[in-house]
Amino acid sequence: MFAAGIVAEYNPFHNGHKYHIEQTKKMGADHIVVILSGDAVQRGDTAVFSKYDRAQMAIDQGADLVIELAAPYSCAPAQVFALNAVRLLAGFGENVIQAISFGCECADPDKLNSTADLIGRLEESDRFKELISAGLTYPQVVSIVAQEMSEDVKDILSDANNVLGIEYIRAAHALAPWIAPLCIKRTGPGHGDTTVSEGFANATLLRDRLKHGEDISSFVPQLPEVPAAFIRKADKALLYKIISADKKTVENCPFVTQSIINRFNKAIMQCPGSLDELAELIKSKDITMSRVRRFLIHIALGVTHKDMLTPVPYGRILALNGKGARVLVKAKNRSIDYDTSLARLEKNDECKRVAFLECNAVRLRELCSDVSFSNEYKRKIVITK
Repeated sequence: MFAAGIVAEYNPFHNGHKYHIEQTKKMGADHIVVILSGDAVQRGDTAVFSKYDRAQMAIDQGADLVIELAAPYSCAPAQVFALNAVRLLAGFGENVIQAISFGCECADPDKLNSTADLIGRLEESDRFKELISAGLTYPQVVSIVAQEMSEDVKDILSDANNVLGIEYIRAAHALAPWIAPLCIKRTGPGHGDTTVSEGFANATLLRDRLKHGEDISSFVPQLPEVPAAFIRKADKALLYKIISADKKTVENCPFVTQSIINRFNKAIMQCPGSLDELAELIKSKDITMSRVRRFLIHIALGVTHKDMLTPVPYGRILALNGKGARVLVKAKNRSIDYDTSLARLEKNDECKRVAFLECNAVRLRELCSDVSFSNEYKRKIVITK
């Protein structure tokens, strides 16, 4: 058995994701384990389709086992997102998951490995500590210090997919050195590219087309027969929840700085009419829109800084087939619990806290899709032969 892990949002699942799974198999993987973001996603938004729908699409298109990466880790900066996703792959036990496959612009594993090692050394430098103390974000500091040292590293870190891949490598080095990188050269439009190419389009463009009711069938292998969720559908309710948050809630948000707090307080005094308007008022040259949106979603979900410091405590199984079941059978020395039942996974306060936050994320997505609230404890998972 050669099992490879893939970390994904599949928001939505498109032809590029199908290509990625196919290429991973061509590189020798005969079992595919997907760590899938729950209903809150990294950019500070709700997923367009439920995690169950996205898990079903993954299984239909070649994955064998899908494990949830719950809030708060699914809605976090790259370092926290990658570390906890890899922790779920490592949790199966030594040599169960033997590789992590990711799409990137630089498909040279030696360059990515050396860049990962360099970043590890940079974190110990006085320059790194100086910039962190000045209030810059971790990605900003890494980019600045690396660019000051190497033009090659600057080029690699200029692409968001390379950066995420490097974080997977760093996490594997720290948690599971038996997990090797499988670098899949991306095809079609890159991150943030609004063009299309021979049946490929990136997820940002596809979400925008879905939002405007446009057909995306030529760019996806399948689509759930349910309405897509968009945060604008709950705009006023969320805006009220966020601007009425008390001082302690705001100050306890993960990775918040005094600059963000000051801009937030100033922004709400201007009576913004929408979440987009509020986010624009907070955003600045040094505060990215993704960081602002995560901050706002954290307020809405009730995520705190302490939540981000707690390692992911369990892996909820969202979907599997026969091959996925064999991966679970092989994982006899697990360091993390994997189960289909949320009730069985709630063994301690840390597990209950993560389950609570993910339930909040599910309810938020349902609020944004005009459907009735569901009971996470009674949801059926996808099981195929």
